[in-house]
Amino acid sequence: MVAVLRVLTLNIWHLSGDWRARREAILAVLRRWEPDVVCLQEVVETEKGNQAEWLAAQLGGWAVAFAAVQHQLGPARFGNAVLSRWPIDATASAHLPYEPDEQEVQRVVAHARTNDVDVFSTHLAWQLHDAALRERQVQALVAFVNQQRDVSAAVGPVIAGDFNAEPDSTAVRYLTGLTSLGGGSTYFQDAWRLAGDAGPGLTWSSANAHAALEHEPDRRIDYIFSGVHLDTGAGRPVECRVVADEPVDGVWPSDHFGVFAVLS
Repeated sequence: MVAVLRVLTLNIWHLSGDWRARREAILAVLRRWEPDVVCLQEVVETEKGNQAEWLAAQLGGWAVAFAAVQHQLGPARFGNAVLSRWPIDATASAHLPYEPDEQEVQRVVAHARTNDVDVFSTHLAWQLHDAALRERQVQALVAFVNQQRDVSAAVGPVIAGDFNAEPDSTAVRYLTGLTSLGGGSTYFQDAWRLAGDAGPGLTWSSANAHAALEHEPDRRIDYIFSGVHLDTGAGRPVECRVVADEPVDGVWPSDHFGVFAVLS
């Protein structure tokens, strides 16, 4: 195992905007922060290829775990991915609770075990009024994590993605041990809360030209969570930053900002 684990998560905004320009901006972000594992959301796979696999190839042949569903609006598959600089030894995926809605898609979680760390990339329902659905989704997410994780692993699990929920939402409070749902509770460390700069940590911001077009409120909705190991301190966030929060050569990487964390 390495002394620290460097994790980056980013919703890459599927193929919207100028993907050819944006993918170079995303690569610049990944190369700048040098993560060990990357969790991506809104990854699209078509007959022309897979966005995550393209990024992994450009990074030097990184391993990829991809979980997706058929997108209802076209032939593409739409989902999430885990990229790792190490080989991926096991993968799994699961569907999260879903309510048929023309504005929504089936949500999934992608799991990869890499370098003895279980990593999960996910994306919850996006609509502002869907708090109840997100609460069901995080309960299913935790059940899947508990099913797949190696409880003897020295670090992890790591759960990252676009949760479309603010820190004081019930869904996020449940994940961080501040409330229960359905008679159950859990606890994961919120990297930004423990190791950020004490600012708001916005990852959806009208400062981003793409996000501004949606007229949604600014908020923190993208997270890196990690399991706690009180006996060793392994997996504790020691650094956390908002990344991809400025244009690269005039190009915004995505409509979201990303999150980067260093775990002990």
